Formats: sequence, structure tokens, C-alpha cells
Amino acid sequence: MKALVFGRSPSKYAASKALGTLGARFRAGASSLRLDGFFELGPPAPEYAALQVKLSGICGSDLGLLTAKSSRYFEDLTSFPFVPGHEILATTRAMPGREGEEVRVVVESVLGCRARGIADLCAQCASGHPELCTSTVAGKLEPGVQTGYCNSTGGGWSEQLYAHPSQLHPVPADLSDEEALMAEPFACALHSVLGAPISGGENILVLGAGSVGLLTLAALDAVAQPGSVTALARYSHQAALAASFDAQVVRSHDEARRAARSLSRTMQVGSRVTGGFDVVFDCVGTADSIEASLELANPGGTVVLAGMPAPQRIDLSALWHKQLKLAGTYAYGQETYKGRGWNTFELALSTMAPLELGRLVSVVYPLEDFEEAVNHALSAGRRSAVKIAFDPRAKSSRSSQKGL
Repeated sequence: MKALVFGRSPSKYAASKALGTLGARFRAGASSLRLDGFFELGPPAPEYAALQVKLSGICGSDLGLLTAKSSRYFEDLTSFPFVPGHEILATTRAMPGREGEEVRVVVESVLGCRARGIADLCAQCASGHPELCTSTVAGKLEPGVQTGYCNSTGGGWSEQLYAHPSQLHPVPADLSDEEALMAEPFACALHSVLGAPISGGENILVLGAGSVGLLTLAALDAVAQPGSVTALARYSHQAALAASFDAQVVRSHDEARRAARSLSRTMQVGSRVTGGFDVVFDCVGTADSIEASLELANPGGTVVLAGMPAPQRIDLSALWHKQLKLAGTYAYGQETYKGRGWNTFELALSTMAPLELGRLVSVVYPLEDFEEAVNHALSAGRRSAVKIAFDPRAKSSRSSQKGL
């Protein structure tokens, strides 16, 4: 079968890092990612389901990997070579209770104890939080925190992969393929929002309006009741999409500072406002965005790191002086919403239809055009795009943009 495979190559890692530092285009020849037209992958164990991929997204964490900008924190929790792709829409004939029927499914990519075939669950998995699993190098699979970073499972950037039945969620008939593709990143956004201290009436800032920021706005619109939501959007198409999720849009740090001052009824001293937003979602993950988030948060407020950060040097003086809470959010698991417990994917699939998230899928590429696809994703903002994806069955690229 066809698959994009990422290997471990110190020389190509150095080349990718050099190109990334120079701001050059992603070059397939300098990368550890290659197209294999005869890739072979078998099931890790008999109970694992074979999935035929329909669509798989390119995530910011994938771009960090390919440009060697991401942290090497996960290196020992990853098995090489692996097929990337953890945002996955597929079909299977092995859906529990519907065996033999072709079913559209999305994949809960986190590889916790259940997905690893471990019967004696770790404490985190037993409490419904596989995203915090402490056994990600054990069980029937090679190391890997998620599908798309594990040698045993394959990933979405291929024609086929394998998943444990516990990872599969059937897609409702009323969701299009493009909408269903957004279920995994939307589940991440729901996990981020529902984990934040939002009880009603808070003033919220979403810093960044790429796919992470827009999905955070969608999650706030779907499951929270803040007093106000402000979005800092760099590009015009991002601003229009942010406004469609009922956010007040600002286009610069100075505008965000003025909004913070107005909402908190505080004053500005030098270039900083003394008040700010009750909760700030940093959906970028750079040193500048983290420092801006700390600056724009209200004293005693919370900054949520929703965008995956690369290694940074950050001035934490505001964190200390304003007694802020800095919270990380990763993946999905178990949520409490409207007084009951939910699997995050089940909540995502049941709330996403009115949001029309399929409009965030901009262009879909065949695997053969992976160099252009990655470069499109790297410049998505400048090219008025949001989510770039692969269709392993496609022969040419196609636009999926439905308009703003």
C-alpha cells in the first residue's frame, strides 16, 4: 500500500532544522518523510481493526516534526519508522456490533492502556484519562503516545492503518466527510475549554485564529457561557471565521491590549495594561504568544496553553507578579458537561453539526503531492487556508473550501 513514512535520520533532522531556521520551504529531499508505494503493515494483534483511510489532516504538531521545530520531549515515547497522521476519517468492517458492515469512523488517537491491549489499567486510564496514560511504552504496541507516532499502528497518511476497537467512534450520517475529519481536533478544543475555569460570565481571549484557535472559539460557542469572547486574528479570512463563532475580533496586540483594558476597567502603564482577560487561550505556542498571553491575563487569571509549544525562552515575571495559573491541555479523555460524564469524542460528534466545521477544510491533496501539501499547511494563513488534508485515494488535489 501507499504510505508516507517518517524515519530517524540525524543528518536529515539537521537539514530540516537548518531549512526551518532559514524560513525556507519544506523540501522532501531534505526530510526524513518519504513516500513508500509498497509499505507493509500487519495487525499488532488479532483484535485490532483494519481501517481504510478516507481523509487525514495535517496538524501543527506534524509541521513541527517535519521542520524539526518541535521539542524532542516525545522522542523516547515514539517508535521509528512511523506513518504520521492522527486526525483520521476512515471506514472499517470491524466496528464492534456492526461487523461486516462498512462504517465511517473517526479515531481516538491517544494510545492509552485499552488501545495497547493492557488489561490492568494504569490509574489514569482507569479514571477515564488515557491522555495521561503512564504505560505508553508497554502492551501489544511499540512506544507511541498516539496513532501517527507509533510503528505498530500506522497512521492516517496512508491507505490503511490499524486501531483498537476502543479507539473507534462511528460518524453520524448527518456529518460530511470534511466535518467528520474535524472531530479529532475539535475534541482537543472541547477538552481545552471544558478544563478551563469557565463557570459563566468570564471575559475570554483566544490568541491566534489558525485551526487551533478557530476550533477553540467553536468549542466556546458550543459548550461554554462566557461573558465575552475576543479573538486575536492575524489574517482577514481568520477574522471572518472567528466572527462566525460570535467572537469580537481584534487584529493586533495593541487592539487586544485596549480590549483588555476596557473589559477589566483598568489602566495602562507603559505598554502594559494592569488588568486583562479572566482566561486566555494561547493557540500559537511561541515565546511571543506565551508572553503576550501572560501580559493580557487578569491578575489571578488563567492562561491555557492550547497550541503545542516548541522549546522557548520565556519571561515569566508576569506569571509570578500577577499570580496567574498556567495550564497545559493535551488531547481528550473524559469530560463533565451538563451534569454528566462524556467521552470527549462522543461530545464532539454530538455537538459539532451546527458549527459547520467542514468549512475549515481548505484543500485536500493526494499522498504523492506531500511536499506541496506540507508547504501549503506551513503557509496556510498567508494563503487564506485553515486545514490541509490528505486523501490517499485521490489522484489530484481538490479544494474543499465552502466559503466563509
